[in-house]
Amino acid sequence: MRFSRIAAALGTIRATLAQAPQDGPLPYKIEPLEPKYFKELGSQRVKISYGPINLPSGNDEASHGHFSNRNLNSKFPCGDCIITGWTPTLVFADDGKLANANNNIWLHHIGFTNLNRTDHACENNWPERMNVNGNERSTFDFTLKGTRKAGYLLRATDHIFMAIEVLNMNPAPRTVILTIEFEYLPGTPANFDIVFPVWLDVKGNCLANPLPPKGTRVFTARGPTTGWVAPWSGDLILAVPHIHDGNTRQEISLNDKIICTSVPAYGETSEFVSHKGDSHGGHDHGSSEHHYHVSSISQCENVAKIVPGNKLTIASHYDMEKHAPMKDHGGEEEAVMAIQFLHVVRPREEGIAAVMASKPGNLTAFSEQVSKNGVGAGTIVVP
Repeated sequence: MRFSRIAAALGTIRATLAQAPQDGPLPYKIEPLEPKYFKELGSQRVKISYGPINLPSGNDEASHGHFSNRNLNSKFPCGDCIITGWTPTLVFADDGKLANANNNIWLHHIGFTNLNRTDHACENNWPERMNVNGNERSTFDFTLKGTRKAGYLLRATDHIFMAIEVLNMNPAPRTVILTIEFEYLPGTPANFDIVFPVWLDVKGNCLANPLPPKGTRVFTARGPTTGWVAPWSGDLILAVPHIHDGNTRQEISLNDKIICTSVPAYGETSEFVSHKGDSHGGHDHGSSEHHYHVSSISQCENVAKIVPGNKLTIASHYDMEKHAPMKDHGGEEEAVMAIQFLHVVRPREEGIAAVMASKPGNLTAFSEQVSKNGVGAGTIVVP
């Protein structure tokens, strides 16, 4: 019964999303690596290379250098396993060197969604969003460098929807490879608790970008005061943010008290610095001699214990005078994002039972929203 429901829903998604010729499975290659943590328990680490990905010219009138790929059943390293961490990056296909802002390539977004489960935060009962990442290329490490036995339980029957957005601002087409390093343990090892991802954003915890008021340079975007109310107990062990250029800090509050502040860093290495005079394919990334982009953003670890009824909310602060925002090919400032992925751990047996009892989310509503990629207003406060 569940399989037939999934099959029918996937057909709906295919009909809704099959709009671009580049959508669908990407070629991939799996390379084994040395695991970092829990080797004694049989931990494994692999690098999956997706591609080649052929990026259009930044001067292309139809795409303006944008490439997107949406795959309904993406290749993951394992099934019936505990995923303990992952890290994405982009490299050039010809020489394997990093592709980043310094050479006018952007990993705009990459996100995973488990179509076989229901999201914990989106009020529209979407499938479970597992993570989102951008050009900051954050590492998600549920073990906290091997100090915590925790991970995301993946079943062999789970369908993982992967969405990729890459931008080429060079006048010539380029070819890149998306690589993701995964670390995992086969099965459900003893004493490993189960991670449940909770998406908070300033638009009510569903996919949307808040636009700042026209001409506003300094503002705060806040999520709904209702926030996310915890339905179960657990440990909030990791909070990973995703923001855009212009952000100065992002805060998570528990029952209206700030418990996590994430602060971005800009241009920590040369890969995250673009230069005046570079060919931007119509995209404006600032007029200074050197433009510094978000290169990392601090995460919060071992944040708080959560009990039923606890409320978590988000506020994100932007200062476009201090850090120039990205602009689209028409010179308009792009919509900014303010997302925090909360990773709440539940005890092993309770977590496994919850995963096994989970049902697919509202796949039709999800596919319609992803296709529209709508932009919402959010709640924006100008100082």
